[in-house]
Amino acid sequence: MVFQWYIRGSIHVSLCLLALVGFSSAVFDAEVPVTYYLALFFGSIAGYNTIKYGPESGKYWRLVGGERRSVIVLSALSLGAGIYYLIQLPPGVWLLFLLAGLITALYAVPLKPGGVNLRSYGFLKVLLVALVWTILSVWAPLWGLNNVANWDVGVESFQRILWVYLLMLPFEIRDMGSDPPQMKSIPQRFGLKATRYIAWGIAVLFALATGMKDTIAVGEYEVKTAVALLMGLSITFANEKQHSYYAAFWVEGIPLVALGLLLWFRI
Repeated sequence: MVFQWYIRGSIHVSLCLLALVGFSSAVFDAEVPVTYYLALFFGSIAGYNTIKYGPESGKYWRLVGGERRSVIVLSALSLGAGIYYLIQLPPGVWLLFLLAGLITALYAVPLKPGGVNLRSYGFLKVLLVALVWTILSVWAPLWGLNNVANWDVGVESFQRILWVYLLMLPFEIRDMGSDPPQMKSIPQRFGLKATRYIAWGIAVLFALATGMKDTIAVGEYEVKTAVALLMGLSITFANEKQHSYYAAFWVEGIPLVALGLLLWFRI
C-alpha cells in the first residue's frame, strides 16, 4: 500500500528528476543549492499529480476514497512547499521554472474547450516532456555559473532530451493499445519491433555524443554507456502486458542508478 502510494503520488518520478539534477551537478562539478532540490522535488510532485489526476485526465477517477484524498493533500502541501523554496532562488531560475510550467500547461490543457491537448500527439508529447525535464535538470540548476562551458551544456542538453525520450518509450509501448489511434505515438506509428530498433539507435547516439564535449567528467563516458545499455535493454523487454511497475518504477529508476554509478566513479 505504501509502495503503491509512493508511485501514484509521483514521489518516485520526482526523485528521479532530482537524480538527473544531481547528475548534472556531478558532471559539471557545480554546486546546486539544497533549496533548488527542494523546490523541484515538491513542485514536480504537485505538477505531476495535477497532470495525472486533474480534470483533463481520465486517471483521476481511478483514485478512490482515502487514496484520492491523500493525493490531493500531498499535492496541495507540495505546491505550497515548492513555492516557498522557489522564491528563495534567483529570479533567473524563476523564469526557467515559469517556462517549464508554460510548456507543461500546453501539454496538459486543451487548446480550446472540448478540444485536444498537445499530449494527444504522440511524438510532440514525448518531445515536450523531454524539453521540460532538460530545462529543470540542466538549464535551471546551472543558471548563472560562469565556470560552466556553454558548448558542454548544449551537448548535455541534447543528451538529456535523448535520455528522457528513451525513458518514456516503455510507457508508450505499454499504452500503445489503449491510447487513441489518432495519437500516433512512436510504437503506434512504427510498431513494436521498429520502435526497439529506433530506441537502440537513440541509445547509441546518446552514448557517442559524450565525445563531443570539450571536458568529460571522471566516469561520465562509462556511466552514460551503461545508461545507454540499460535503456536499450529496458525497451527491448518492454511490451503491452508488462508488469504495472516495470516502467513506473524500474525504468524511471535508471537515473537514480546512473547518479549512484557516477558518484562511485568519483570516490
